[in-house]
Parts: sequence; C-alpha cells; structure tokens
Amino acid sequence: MHQNPPPPRPHRMPARRAVFYTRGDWAVVPLSDRTLRECIHDLRWRLEEMLADGPSALVVDVSGLTRLSSPTIAALLWAKRRCTARRVRVMLSQPDQAMVDLLHRAGLDDVLEIQPPRDSALGKATR
Repeated sequence: MHQNPPPPRPHRMPARRAVFYTRGDWAVVPLSDRTLRECIHDLRWRLEEMLADGPSALVVDVSGLTRLSSPTIAALLWAKRRCTARRVRVMLSQPDQAMVDLLHRAGLDDVLEIQPPRDSALGKATR
C-alpha cells in the first residue's frame, strides 16, 4: 500500500530583529513596510536601552513606509512621551508628502518634529 506524502508545510521565516543604529549622538530607527511589526515591537522594549546612551535625538526614518497605521502612530506617540521625559528630541525623517499631509490633518505635525519630505527638499534643490 503506497501512501502519498503529506503536503509540504508552509515555511515560516524567523522573525528578523529590527536594526537600530546610532549616527553621532542620534539614535536612528529605520521603519519599512517589511520590518514594521518587528521594529515597533523592538522599539517598545529597546527604547530604554537606546536612551541609556544619552542621545540628543531619536530619529525615526520613515522613508521605507508607504502608510502610517494606527499602531505605528500610537508607538511613535509613546516613544515621544518617553523621549520627552528624558529631554530627547523625536524626529520623523524622510516622510513623503502624503504622510506629511496625513500628520498635518491629524494635528500630529505639532507633536512630532517632521523633517521636510524628500520630494519637497528635492524640488527646492532643483529650482
């Protein structure tokens, strides 16, 4: 009696640790659509570790995001509160114009320091 082998099980990729790094005295958190879940989780438990080194700013590079979800915004606001308590600036770096517009409509452009969008900065440089 010949049995067919069971169908292959889907291969699950192991969770990738988010990559945080320092640039000068800034702590940098790059976010992308692909790594967002891990980055947000790591941000929550590693923020104290990053702040222990005494950075002057936490820079969240959002150039790899196509949208800001509610959990992402909640995590950014949580990080902002933690950093403000330690007198550390929080900056969003390289948002696109749609993201800047969304943050403005939500009133978050007054809460989070937003660096100019890439396309806006490029437009000014080529004029």
